This record gives sequence, C-alpha cells and structure tokens, in this order.
Amino acid sequence: MQTDSILIRCGSCGTLNRLPAGRINESPHCGQCKARLTFPAQPVAASLAAFDRELSEWPETVLVEFRAKWCGYCRMLDPVVNDLAKWRAGRLKVLQIDVDEEPSLAHRFTVHATPTFILFRNGVQLARMDGATKEKIDLIRWVDSSLK
Repeated sequence: MQTDSILIRCGSCGTLNRLPAGRINESPHCGQCKARLTFPAQPVAASLAAFDRELSEWPETVLVEFRAKWCGYCRMLDPVVNDLAKWRAGRLKVLQIDVDEEPSLAHRFTVHATPTFILFRNGVQLARMDGATKEKIDLIRWVDSSLK
C-alpha cells in the first residue's frame, strides 16, 4: 500500500487538496467545493504570459523543458517527456517552452542549449540539466530523484 500523498490545487476554488498517491486515478474531488480535481497528464506549452502562474500555482514538482522545433535531441526525447507527464501525473507537471517563440524566458534562465531541463518545487529551482542525456532512462531517473 502506498502511503505517499500529493497536493492538488482545485481549479474552481483554489483549495489545496491532499490525496493519497495511489488514488490519483480515481477521479478525485475537492474537499471544499466538490468540483472534480484535474491535473495535466501531458506536457503543457507555456508562454511568457502564463509561465509564472503555471509554475507558482502547481503545488508539486514542475519539470520545465526548454526546447526548439528544429532540435533533433528534443524530438528524440519527446516520447520520454510525454511518458513522464503521463506516468507522474498529479505529482509532476511538465511545461514546455519553445526558445524561438519565448526568447525572453530562455534568456531569463540562461538557456544556451536545447533541450535544457529545470526542475522546480514551490517556485524554487531544484536541479538543472543542460543538453540531452545519452540514455533516455537517465532523464527519468533524474526526474524521479527530485520527486518527494
């Protein structure tokens, strides 16, 4: 039996709800307003206008991928990033930033190579990986080491 719990903010009333991680797939509802709790199970394309909100409103870990459409390594890692978003849904939110469309965000985080991955929790940077990993499993292990 899994004893880990996750926090999910209600999109309707803003209440933080603690949920046993093993019950994430049971269509949870907010303890305050009873609305269905939703969480992303795929990467979210983020823009400058929404980045800080996306980062600050998520109470768990956020993986930010700075990428480019022309980047072969980014395309190679797409299935892994998509799987991470799906497999860790509720515990991990994946934000994707296109460096060509959002150069000010790339500059803000001093991104010089794509892909660049940064993990955040509570708006604080936990870890950073610049460039692609040699093995796809390394990205999964790196993310998992930062999850609570």
